[in-house]
Amino acid sequence: MAGIAFLLAMALVEISESRGTGTLTLNDPATRNALSSALVGELAKGLGQLQEHRVRLVVIRARAGAKTWSSGHDVRELPKGGRDPLTYGDPMRSLIRQVQEFPGPVIALVEGGVWGGAFELITACDMVLAADSATFAITPARIGLPYDVVGVLNLMQSVSMVLIKEMLFGAQPISAERALQAGVVNRVVPAAALDAALSEVAADIGRNSPLVISLLKQELRELAAARPLSAGTFERLQAIRRQIYDSEDYKEGIRAFFEKRTPTFAGR
Repeated sequence: MAGIAFLLAMALVEISESRGTGTLTLNDPATRNALSSALVGELAKGLGQLQEHRVRLVVIRARAGAKTWSSGHDVRELPKGGRDPLTYGDPMRSLIRQVQEFPGPVIALVEGGVWGGAFELITACDMVLAADSATFAITPARIGLPYDVVGVLNLMQSVSMVLIKEMLFGAQPISAERALQAGVVNRVVPAAALDAALSEVAADIGRNSPLVISLLKQELRELAAARPLSAGTFERLQAIRRQIYDSEDYKEGIRAFFEKRTPTFAGR
């Protein structure tokens, strides 16, 4: 198959293909690759194009040397209050499902900081290869954002309960080495060795049956999600979330972000 020559060149996401591996490169340094609806939309479009080209493996990465892989949800696009900020149809929620349902493996190649919603994106990938200088943080509590039920479930499938509570409650970054020890990351190597590590993993996967890998990915996804949740419990959790995004604390968190100050939460 001929390579795809940057179908989205000079945009927020660059897409390329070489020897059956498709690469989506985040390319919005002005926002530190914030997951805006525009960038997320281009990621989704790129995944769709790569699926049409029947690539066997997809890599999501930032540009080499980036200090931030992604700064997470674009806070400028969050509602100021009065409606759910993370609904089922939110572009980010749709992208997460698309990554999970992509027929072949999706690998996050991480260099720099991974913040907020970007952490869920990398854990939705099938494997994570990280530079030893990479850091990871889940930050919704820092700005009073009520994380959605599906997002928490996705994190629980990749992160131990002990670590996920620490990361969610404290909103502080952890190192790549700690993420490796916790099973969040598959490999940690020096930044200069990331591409070599990716080539090795891609070669291992490329020698195996793509049909079997696709089946295994679907089986793992469905079995991991096989957790009974009653309608009443779901509605109760949603009601609590609605209370939060209607709260003064949520509005204060958003204001503080734009005013570049530490928010003062009153618990109401």
